[in-house]
Order: sequence, then structure tokens, then C-alpha cells
Amino acid sequence: MPHPKPPFLLMALALLAMAGCTGSSVVGGPPSRDAASGDVTMDAPADVLVCPAPLNACNDRCTDPRMDRENCGVCGRACASSELCQNGACIPNCAAGERLCAGAAGDAGADAGAARCTSLQTDRMNCGACGTVCGTDQVCADGACTFMCTGTTTECSTPAPMDGGALRYCAELMTDRANCGACGNTCQEGYSCQAGRCRIRCSELLMPCATAGSDAGPMGGGEVCADTTNDIRHCGACGNECPFGQFCVRGACQTTCGSGFTNCSSVCRDLQTDRAGCGACGNACSSGEVCTAGRCVVSCGGGLSSCDGVCRDLTSDSNHCGVCGTRCMAGQVCSRGMCQVSCGAGLSECSGVCRDLTTDLAHCGACGVTCAAGQVCSMGMCQVSCVAGTTNCSGLCRDLTTDLNHCGACGMACPSGTVCSAGMCQVSCLSGLTNCSGICRDVSSDNANCGACGNACPSGTVCSRGTCTVSCGAGLNNCDGVCRDPLTDLANCGACGRACPSGQVCSAGACTVSCVTGTTNCSGVCRDLTADRLNCGACGTACPTGQICSAGACTVSCPAGQVDCAGTCRDLQTDRLNCGACGVVCASGQVCSRGACTVSCVAGTTSCSGVCRDLDTDVNNCGACGVGCASGQVCSAGVCTVSCGAGTTNCSGVCRDLDTDNNHCGACGRGCASGQVCSRGMCQVSCGAGTSNCSGVCRDLDTDVNNCGACGTACPSGTVCSVGVCQVSCLAGLTNCAGVCRDLGSDNSNCGTCGSSCPSGTVCSRGTCTVSCGAGLTNCGGVCRDLQTGVNHCGACGRACAAGQVCSAGVCTVSCGAGTTNCSGVCRDLTTDRTNCGACGTVCPSGQICAGGALRVACPAGQLLGRLPRPRDRPPQLRRLRAPAPAGQVCSAGACTVTCVSGTTNCSGVCRDLTTDSNNCGACGRACPSGQVCSAGTCTVSCVSGTTNCSGVCRDLATDTNHCGACGRACPSGQVCSAGACAVSCGAGTTNCSGVCRDLTTDNNHCGACGRVCAAGQVCSAGVCAVSCGAGTTNCSGVCRDLTTDNANCGACGGCARRVRPARAASAPCRAAAARPTAPAPAAT
Repeated sequence: MPHPKPPFLLMALALLAMAGCTGSSVVGGPPSRDAASGDVTMDAPADVLVCPAPLNACNDRCTDPRMDRENCGVCGRACASSELCQNGACIPNCAAGERLCAGAAGDAGADAGAARCTSLQTDRMNCGACGTVCGTDQVCADGACTFMCTGTTTECSTPAPMDGGALRYCAELMTDRANCGACGNTCQEGYSCQAGRCRIRCSELLMPCATAGSDAGPMGGGEVCADTTNDIRHCGACGNECPFGQFCVRGACQTTCGSGFTNCSSVCRDLQTDRAGCGACGNACSSGEVCTAGRCVVSCGGGLSSCDGVCRDLTSDSNHCGVCGTRCMAGQVCSRGMCQVSCGAGLSECSGVCRDLTTDLAHCGACGVTCAAGQVCSMGMCQVSCVAGTTNCSGLCRDLTTDLNHCGACGMACPSGTVCSAGMCQVSCLSGLTNCSGICRDVSSDNANCGACGNACPSGTVCSRGTCTVSCGAGLNNCDGVCRDPLTDLANCGACGRACPSGQVCSAGACTVSCVTGTTNCSGVCRDLTADRLNCGACGTACPTGQICSAGACTVSCPAGQVDCAGTCRDLQTDRLNCGACGVVCASGQVCSRGACTVSCVAGTTSCSGVCRDLDTDVNNCGACGVGCASGQVCSAGVCTVSCGAGTTNCSGVCRDLDTDNNHCGACGRGCASGQVCSRGMCQVSCGAGTSNCSGVCRDLDTDVNNCGACGTACPSGTVCSVGVCQVSCLAGLTNCAGVCRDLGSDNSNCGTCGSSCPSGTVCSRGTCTVSCGAGLTNCGGVCRDLQTGVNHCGACGRACAAGQVCSAGVCTVSCGAGTTNCSGVCRDLTTDRTNCGACGTVCPSGQICAGGALRVACPAGQLLGRLPRPRDRPPQLRRLRAPAPAGQVCSAGACTVTCVSGTTNCSGVCRDLTTDSNNCGACGRACPSGQVCSAGTCTVSCVSGTTNCSGVCRDLATDTNHCGACGRACPSGQVCSAGACAVSCGAGTTNCSGVCRDLTTDNNHCGACGRVCAAGQVCSAGVCAVSCGAGTTNCSGVCRDLTTDNANCGACGGCARRVRPARAASAPCRAAAARPTAPAPAAT
């Protein structure tokens, strides 16, 4: 729809009219670059609106034929109120939850077969999918045909449009506004069906509060939306009414409004920011304005700036480039806030001006290449300019329909004896002759072509006047079936069969050697040497093919209207080289017209003093050369009239646009009231720049979900309106992939870009497919490793443990078998080791051994520490010894020898446990290789706690994907081992939901927990289902609202829902903002 002109622009135009501007007529002149139609560039000629692709110029404004409901596809094609324009075609506008389906052939009425909006969940004619028809006595429930309503649906018998006119249909009574709680119960406007009860829908900043003592039942009506920050009946909470005389300020009852607030009719208002009381109580800002520092100013959205009360994009506005008022020069556009030369497709910049190098005379093929006078630039080459009907052939204009040397195409010459006719070479026959297979024939007398080519007369007949007959015409005799002229026939001279002697001729029926005047005897036949082609000028002189004998000379045969000029047929009426007479050449830039050289003017123009003029429109040559129109007039159809452009009307001598003129709206003299503008010839509410009047409310068609692209065009549930098109709304960090919001940083099916799937066994991490390692594992060179136990990757990827060491808790340590302890990197048996007896570093004193981890006296070789005989029986040197015999030794043959306890063996005087001693494993002196321990008398790999020896390698059966739960049990590709079981591998930030990795923070079907599905129109954000609102809109109690244009949510959710004192009406409607007085526009002169 046309955008309304800003009030300041209308006033400026009126002031110009009062000032009596002189010079070029304002009416009909080039429009201002500030035109409300979009600041498009006007590139001469005047009155021609040039719109950038793909826009069209319709009624002096640029429109998008793909979505403009008033000019859908082409200018003037308007869609119905129930339709929207999509891709240049008018289609029904479906509500949320509906689909557009082709009507069935059996549909009744004028709409039979036409597409219509329907619900696939309940429509019997389109159940589950368009065209799926349910059988007789069936209903459609949850998108499936059945004989009874299933699931949570209820069977209703009231006819409903959604059910194809059937008597039975299924409805969801818990959520269906048309069947809320019971069949046919329709919620009133502004209410939704929640749990089978109509509940009021409040904006984000308002609370639904029940009115005192109200119970409207399932149909609702007993609730109000209250602003608990300033509502004296619901202050801070529903039902908390302030005592009489107090105010509600920031949700608390107070005796005064407090600092920064003013009492305006019992409501505390901030006069610095409140649109309902801006600067003073009752001073309400107009639609499209906000209150800033107590002044109503234009409210400009993101990226826009207010320039003299109009929102401008300083990054792209050619009249306000970078800063307000900075106008770009002609031929420039504003890009990123800077004036730059903008050349569209097919244009090139030449010294700061866009030029078409394929047609520009001054820049033909390249900048600065100028074509000579009389030439034009065609396809980037300077060529001779030929008038309509002629073609440039090597620099000369040729008529390809008649030119013998250029017949049908340049350079295509006709053979000798033929002429060019209609662009084709044909034999040239004189008047009275007919071309029969390339030979000129007289079909009136030719026996072989009698009456028509190829029509031969039967034997015994002659062709007379085109008819085969045996009768000879006057003066002829039938001689043996052949008509003979007895006056001239040598063989039948005077009578049939009378032959003239040799050397004579038959003249007047008598044989004679003399020929009549004008003829000559040529070999016994009288010939007219002035016209006979075979005896031209002299007997036997034959003219070449294609020529005739004229006045005794062979000449070219030219068709009617042409003249032989030096052996070539020329049309002296049109030939530039032979204009009016042979050899008369027209000057460069002229053509030959009616035998005279003149300026070449295209059809519809006339040469006036050597200049082509359109006598229908030229104000200086109106109707005839030199006839000029008076100032302020234009030439229309060759008559000087008052100059009113298309779409304007002459009102008392001044051209007025009755579609937009506030003082002449719809008719001359019909003025609009204050606060209104004229749109389409009707006085309507005045909406600010960037908004449109939809049923008396200003809407932003670029962002309003209920009026997206056009008034009444509502976006389906789950989408937002962006640049006038309904699109899926994705939160920050998500991307729209084929209509579904995806996290490209973690989505395995859309990793980095939409449709980019990660291979099996990998997951998407930060937009890159990487190997998926489970908890406790780390990706080392594409392989999952346990840095806590892996000897080749201990603590960090690539950090290998030394030979004989194992990795424990990410640290390389010596591997000691059972019964031994790691003492400073060496395995020690603390029960027998004298240097580490009982504990690492505990050394037995000299003369003692370690037995069972305790110190014992050591007997010399051959002695045993034990009970001795009584002192008197001891040898003298032992009589004072009191200590018991050393443990572990016995006296054998009078000598102390080591005695080993059960399970140990004496190896070189030391008791060793051959089942665990890594230096004496299975036998004394048999040492285990580095990195092994002795177990059950056999050297084996030493595995730390939590790992298992699998074929000589320590494995963690809880996490090893090749040995998951048991040695050799490998997990399938794409899975990891977790707690000894193979499971799907999900990357950081994702969770395994029934074998599929899900991002519980953004997945609509698994929001916050596996299987938790968000409702229609909601998206999952941070694991919580929430309404998704696009840029420029705000979530107000589950509904996206444009706070800059929504009357019910103006400036803030619920901005118009203010409550009054108890003494006032219980539900006072919002008062319309009083229009501020404006100075009347000066009367036009």
C-alpha cells in the first residue's frame, strides 16, 4: 500500500506553492528524492520512476511484485482481503496450525477445486495430508481417519468449516478456542483455552487477576490483566488493594507518589518517560512516538536515526548518509554511511557516472570512446544508425527485403535475372508474364502453362486467354490443330499450308522479302530491333539473362517503383545514395524520405527544423512545429492543456493527487481532519514512517507477526515476521536449517553448516566433526585414550612410561607384584629385605636379619639361635649367653643354618617366596623381565587396580572400546565403552536420549530432559521451553508483541492496561491519545 507522506513534507510543498515558484512547472516535474515512496533515484527523463530490481514502478511508487497485495505479480492486481501475495501470486492466507490444500473436485460453489486453508488434524477431506479423504462415517482425529475420536479429542456434532461440512468432527476441548471445555464453546477475543477453560491472555509485564466475586465459568470473562507495579487494586500481587487515598508505586502502597513520579488522575506517572503523560499529565504521545526527557519524539527501531522527525537509515539513505542531511550526489548511493558511485548490473563507472558501455554514444565499449556523428552504439560498437526497415551492411543502410545485393541478409546477392522480393531472390518477369519454375511464361497463351504453370493443353488444342481450346482467335487459322496467323506465318502465309519461298517473309498474308515499318528481316523473320530481346538493336544480338531490350539497347529489368541507376535498380524515394535522382547522396545522419533527404525520425516523431519532435507531447511543438504551450501547460495529444501528471486532478487550476492530498482527499476540496492523512482517497489515521494503517491501527509490516508483509497476514505458530516475510525464529546461537533451528556447534547432522553430517564414530564439537571419547577418555591423534592408566599416554597424550613402569592415576610408577612394595623405584619384600624391613628404608643392624618384617639376631654361618643347654653344660665362650636362638635358623650338625617357613625357599641363604618374588620366580635365580611381576610362580604383566590383563596388555574393561566389560568385546563404530557397556558417544553438551545424542538446552523435542517436548510456537532455550520472538518484538505473556506499534502493549507489555481508582468504572477502556494541535497548512494558491 502507498506509504503516507510525512507531515513536514506536505507543509513544505504547500509553502512552495505560496511562494509562487517560477521556472519549470512543479507539477509534472521530477519527484523529490525524499518522496515517501522510498528515496529512489530519478535518472532523466522527468516523470519516470526508476525502481531497483526486483521492484516495479506502480502508481508513482516502487513495489515488490512478489509480496505486494495491491500489486501482486503485476501493477494493479490486488489480492482479496483474505489472501496474501506470495511469489507474485494471490493465495489464501492460512491461520496458525492450518495448511493450504487444493480443493476437491466435488466441492460445492464457486470455490470448487480452489485451494483452501484447513487443519490436517481434523479435516475429513485432508486428514493428515492434503488430499487424504476419510471414508463414509469416519472422522479425522489427530491427523488419522477413524470411526471415532481418539486420544484426547472429543466428538462434536455441530457443523464446522474445518471438518469439510460434516456433521461430526473431533475437537481438542483442552486447547481449542472454538470448542473450549465443551463443543461449540468459543472463547472471546483476547482469551485462550487453557485446560478447558477460557483464560485471559496478558502481556509479559501484566498479571491475570480475577475480578472480585467473578466466576464467568468456562467461557471466561472474570479476569483482568493488571500491572501490579501501579494498580491500586492489585498492588504487588493480585487482590492486594491499596487503602483509600494511597497510591501503588513500584508494587507497594504509599501515601504519596514519591520522587520522580506525578499524580495523574490517581495514577503515579514518570513524566520523563511515560507515553500516556509525557512532560505533563494527559499529554499522550502519538502513535510511533516515545517519551524521552519529557518530550514526544519519533521512535526509531534498531539501526535507524530520527532526522527531522523521520526515521532514517544513515548507513543507506542517500539523503542522510552517515549523518542527517548529508545528501549524496546524483548517481551515487549511500553504502555503510558513505556516498559511493553505485552501478547496477550491466553498467560501468566512467569518471564517477554509471554508463552502459553497450549503448552509450560517449562511452561505447569502453569509457571515453565516442561514436561519430550519424552513428549509434550497439553492443559496445559504433555503427551506422539506420531507420526502421533498413539494416547496417558494412556501413551502409540496406533494405533487406528488396536489395539485390543484400537480399534477406547482408551480402546475400541475387543471381542474374532475378530480383529481391520480401527478402527472397525471385525471377523477374515483365507484366503479363508468370514465373514458372524460373522461366517467364504467358499463361494466357502458353500451351504448356495454360492458365497456370504446368497446365498443358491436350493435343489438338491451343491456349487462348488461359484456356485450352481448338478455336483460334480472330485473325488466326486452325492449321492441322494449330492456330496460325495467315498474315505473318511463313508456312501458312495467307492460307494453311502456303509456304513462302526462302528469303521471303509473310507480310499481310503475302510472301514478301520486305518488312513493315519498325521491323527488320532477320533470317527471313521480321524483328522489332527496339524491343526484341533476341535481336536487340541488330539481328542476332541477344540480351543477357535478367535484362530486356528497350529502345534497341539491353537494360536491367527494374520492378515498378525502381529506376536503373548505373546498372542497379534503385528506389529513388528511399535510397540515401540515389535520393530523388540517381547519384543524389544524403548527408550523414539523414535518410531519404519521399525522394528528399531529411533527418531520420522514428515513428511518432516529426522533423522540425532538423530536430525530431513528438508533436503529441512537445510543449514547444504541440500539434505542429513551432506551436509552443503557455507556461504551466503541457502538450497532450497535440493540444496544450493544464499540466497534471498521471494520478493527479486539476482542482481550481492546481494539480492535486486525490489519493494523498489532505486538503483534496478523494475529491477536490474534501479536507481530512487533524491527525489524519489521505491514503487512497480516504482520510485515515496517520502512521509514522515504516508503519501501515491496518484497520485503524499502525502496524510495522516488516515485523508484526499478525500483519506480516500485508495487513491481516498472520505468521504461523513458531515463526516470526522478518522483513515482511514469515520465517522460523531461531534464538541466538541457533541457525535455521530447512525450517528447524539447529546448533551448528554441536549438531551431528548439521556440523558447522546446515546439512553437514559427521561420519560415524565422531561428534560435532564447536562446529567441527571430531572423534567422540566418553567420560574419562581423551582424543589422542584420533584415538580415545585413558590418560589415567595408558602407559603410552600417561597423564597427557604421547607421554610414555619407561620400561618396567605402569601408569597409575596419570603418573608413571614402578610395577610391583603382590607381596612386594615400591621403594624408591625398586620392588622390595618388606618381610625379608634387611634394608627395607617392615617399611621402606628400615635397615636391620649388623648381625640381624629381617624375618616377617621384624628384626632378628643373625647367627654366624653354621649356628642356630635357639635354646642352649644349661650354662654349666655350655662351652666356656657360651656360658654367659642369654638370648634365644635366632628365628628362622636351626642348628644342624653343630652349625646354624637358615630354616625357611612353609611357602618359602632358601635361595643362597635367603628365604624367598618363589610364587611372588620377581627375582626368584618359580625357581631361585629366575628373574622376571622388566615390566613384569611374579604371580603364582609365573612372570606376567603387572596391571594396576581397575585394569585387566588381556593377552599381555593391561586393559580398563570399564572404558576400553575394544575390551568393553570383557577382554576382546569390541564396541560398534560410533559407540564408546561406559561402565563396561557399549553406549552411543555424545560430545560435551549433549545427552544420550534413546540412542541419539541430544542437546537438552536447544532441542525442542528434548528440552531440559529426554522426551520433554516444547509446545507449538515455543523453542527450547537454556533447557526451558519459551516463546520465540524475532528482532523488534517482545514476549508478552507468551505472545510476541511489537511494543513500538501495539496499542495494547505500547512501549511495554500491557502499556495501555492501566487501572483507575475504585470510584471509577471497573473496567475503563484505554483513552485514545489526544492529538496534539498542529498548525493548519497554508492554503494553496
